[in-house]
Amino acid sequence: MAAATRGCWSWGSLLGLLGLVSAAAAAWDLTSLHCHFGAFCECDFQPDFQGLECDLAQHLAGQHLAKALVVKALKAFVQDPAPTKPLVLSLHGWTGTGKSYLSSLLARYLFRGGLRSPHVHHFSPVIHFPHPSHMDRYKKDLKRWVQGNLTACSRSLFLFDEMDKLAPSLMEVLRPFLGSSWVVFGTNYRKAIFIFIRWLLALRPHGRASPRCPGAFPTTAAAPRAALRAQRAGPAGLGAKG
Repeated sequence: MAAATRGCWSWGSLLGLLGLVSAAAAAWDLTSLHCHFGAFCECDFQPDFQGLECDLAQHLAGQHLAKALVVKALKAFVQDPAPTKPLVLSLHGWTGTGKSYLSSLLARYLFRGGLRSPHVHHFSPVIHFPHPSHMDRYKKDLKRWVQGNLTACSRSLFLFDEMDKLAPSLMEVLRPFLGSSWVVFGTNYRKAIFIFIRWLLALRPHGRASPRCPGAFPTTAAAPRAALRAQRAGPAGLGAKG
């Protein structure tokens, strides 16, 4: 009989074991476990302000005021659990002032995947909206693209390069997403970030733009819809890479 009961556990031992298991489960980082087994919106959005400030201090020279304002705005926006409107950053200046570099750093230190993150969407008028004659199509595509990706992930970043080449009618498509309304087109968009980059044209002595600087809307480029479709992913074709 003694041999038969030697391997049995008493109720006290079982309760003690259950207590240890419960304590271990409580100490486990459930968020990390959740992110380990799937790619989720909140898992990709991992702001690293210390790393951002360090990188800016080391590699972005001569833009002290811009660096301070951008970091301050980002911190206030991200730390607000319920922002009333999306964060809109407008970066403009001459060639070589660090606009594109700054925007890439923001993507890198806000999202684990950086510019390759499925929640970072990079647009260039030359690539995505090259033909003025296709503007009605572009407007529908852009609205559907922004709305669909915000539905999939409210923590999305939309980066628009060369705003001096973006048609005004496309900016009108974006305008409803940038205001302080709570819901647009049935989509909660208040946690989104929009970055607009605008190049200042270098002027000749007589006031004309240099031909080497960005000019008018291009007349030839790749197929417009294909450029947008190439970024699409997900079951509805909207959770896409930028």
